[in-house]
Amino acid sequence: MYQESLKQLKRSFGTGVRGDRVGRQAGRFGKYGYADGVGSGFWRESRSTLQQIANQMLSIQENERKRIATDLHDGVGQSLTMIKLSLSLVVQQLAAGAVNDASESLQQLKLKVHGALEEVRHAAMDLRPPMLDDLGLLATLTWFFRELDAAFPGMKVEKDFGIHENRIPDQLKITIFRILQEATSNIVKYAHADLMRVRLKQVDDTLHLSIEDNGDGFDPAEVSIRSGSDRGLGLLNMKERATLSGGIYVMDTVIGQGTQIRVAWQLDSSGAW
Repeated sequence: MYQESLKQLKRSFGTGVRGDRVGRQAGRFGKYGYADGVGSGFWRESRSTLQQIANQMLSIQENERKRIATDLHDGVGQSLTMIKLSLSLVVQQLAAGAVNDASESLQQLKLKVHGALEEVRHAAMDLRPPMLDDLGLLATLTWFFRELDAAFPGMKVEKDFGIHENRIPDQLKITIFRILQEATSNIVKYAHADLMRVRLKQVDDTLHLSIEDNGDGFDPAEVSIRSGSDRGLGLLNMKERATLSGGIYVMDTVIGQGTQIRVAWQLDSSGAW
């Protein structure tokens, strides 16, 4: 299925999926097709496709906003509430002349403030890691997996980055990072895996991303219809991010045999998207 999708994409758009090649395809329809209505049909289909893309983008935005709101409420919001209560306690202790107790409470408050700052830092990194712009994708992924190892030492990660930073299109870097971030979150939350393999490499004119785990696997149909499933939303977000960026997305999963996610993007001869 994966190779067939790549072949179909190459047949449709030549060696890339850039907008100018799509435009040339449209031009061919316009030159030969208006007399029998093929051209008008092409543009109707194009408008329908643009509407679908717009709806998908709105869906991704709303899902991101919901996730951010939940993280802020459950994380930073709760921490600030605790800090406020602790400050009220300090005021009461000082009013009662219990200076030593107030001093001890302030020491505890200092730890709570530090924790809140860490939560804000993590929230900012989730929105867009600054190092992605400063150091590039490969350095960001190295940091990401170092953080993962610190948080989940039982998870072994095998990495294979067979590509130079300058061969990764800038527009795809955040997309690749988000897909990997979402896939990792799903693996940690649901897969019960202890091994994760990540590959990012260029083969000829195609950029390949592969994320694989040795976890439980699952039934995609059951997950997709589960109301309010974070896992289902995560899978949808990955697919939509890949598709909207011009990629081919394929997920293979078998219950008891783990899950593999593969995405491929066609590049031109210079490595541009």
